[in-house]
Amino acid sequence: MNGTAVNAAGCADCGGKCCREYQVGVTVRDVRVLAEGTAMRPSDFIRLLNTKKEGFRLRPDGPAKKLYLQRSAEDTGCVFLMEIASGRARCGVYAHRPLVCSTFPMSIQRGVVTLREDTVCGPDSWNLAAMDLPACRRELTHDDAARAEHREIIRAWNKRVDASGREASPQELYDYLMSYPLEATPQAHTEST
Repeated sequence: MNGTAVNAAGCADCGGKCCREYQVGVTVRDVRVLAEGTAMRPSDFIRLLNTKKEGFRLRPDGPAKKLYLQRSAEDTGCVFLMEIASGRARCGVYAHRPLVCSTFPMSIQRGVVTLREDTVCGPDSWNLAAMDLPACRRELTHDDAARAEHREIIRAWNKRVDASGREASPQELYDYLMSYPLEATPQAHTEST
């Protein structure tokens, strides 16, 4: 949910539909921000799911895995979604939320910031004219940089797994993610809160 200042209109009557319906894929940078901001271990909020795309492998030539936020025990949505009243929900880690959440529902199409048309809340929930488009562009640029960095870390981890010739545990992966040196890229969503 992107509820930053002038972008709050889309989330004003939010029931957390995006947090309930989407599988929230995260980057290594997101994992670090969440772990540091919540004092939780990655194993407390991350789950690994198989992917056909590039992902972390736990054994040489094993299946690729993508990092996702866990779902609540009742599977009512993201583990960080908080019910605040009947039909109303908010992000419980808003200041530390993943970049994919802070950029929702925006994208860049042909160099122009625009609303995604495939949102579960519907395109009429958002008013592009009332949004801080330069801030959205900055967050989308940070998201692109975090994804590029994420792909680099995947390649480094997989090379390490291949060289070891053995199966690694999810905890070994999480420890690696927490210790990998990240580039000093500012978090756009923490600047806007």
